[in-house]
Amino acid sequence: MMSGNIDINKYTDELIKAGVDRDDARLEVSLFADYSANEDEFVSFIRRRISGEPMAYILGEKDFYRDTFTVREGVLIPRSDTEILVESALQFAAALSFPTGDIISLPHCSRELTEVKMADFCTGTGCVGISVYKELISAGRNVSLCLTDISDKAIDCAGENIDKLIADKDAVRIIREDVLSDITCLEAGSFDMILSNPPYINKEDMDSLDDIVGNNEPKLALEGGEDGLLFYAPIAKKAQMLLKEGGALIVEHGYDQGEKIREIMQSYGFKNVTTVRDYASVDRVTFGVK
Repeated sequence: MMSGNIDINKYTDELIKAGVDRDDARLEVSLFADYSANEDEFVSFIRRRISGEPMAYILGEKDFYRDTFTVREGVLIPRSDTEILVESALQFAAALSFPTGDIISLPHCSRELTEVKMADFCTGTGCVGISVYKELISAGRNVSLCLTDISDKAIDCAGENIDKLIADKDAVRIIREDVLSDITCLEAGSFDMILSNPPYINKEDMDSLDDIVGNNEPKLALEGGEDGLLFYAPIAKKAQMLLKEGGALIVEHGYDQGEKIREIMQSYGFKNVTTVRDYASVDRVTFGVK
């Protein structure tokens, strides 16, 4: 924490003039003061924020579910909307204590999941897979987790979060793999759950993204092809090969993509295909059982 007095009002006004909401601006100035080692670093943080850089990249971390995850430039910043993906996985594993909303409609696995093997495709920071893993461990399950991504920056960042947040390093591995390829080093028929928050923004929306997102976050983690659906058929195909009978594929997607993704998953033979709304009542996650 930086010592000395900070003119909160002065720097808050600077952020407001740069387009930051008034309440957010005051909070951000306070956070910068807490994270800064000296005044020069504090002023650098302010200037970076005024230039439009996201808070998570400046601070190097972002809260998600029950933990604070390391975030690096070039890696997608975790969003609170994605926490519904974590809760959907926990509901399937019968490890969510108080399900609410659409989560209640998701079935538990047809067998008791005391031993859980799961994968998280397009993992980014690793926030989804690591959050589910930790909750299942807390519930007394034996869990193994595989995180995959094509980005070396994401792999490095997820590795940092494994080191920081997971006690049993042998239970978690991270590999470089392209989900769009049929080639995989993963064992067929061995997973109970496959989770993914793949890129799903369509070309038109990519061209009109908010500058803070469009100018800073990696297009590799955002752009899902012409219609935003590029990744879902390859993921469904690969999941059919990798999941055990009765295992679940659970994916995040855009607010207007639920119907199309249900069709894709059903075309690959998934059953009990259901779309779950997030807490803003927006279609967010689609679930299916092999």
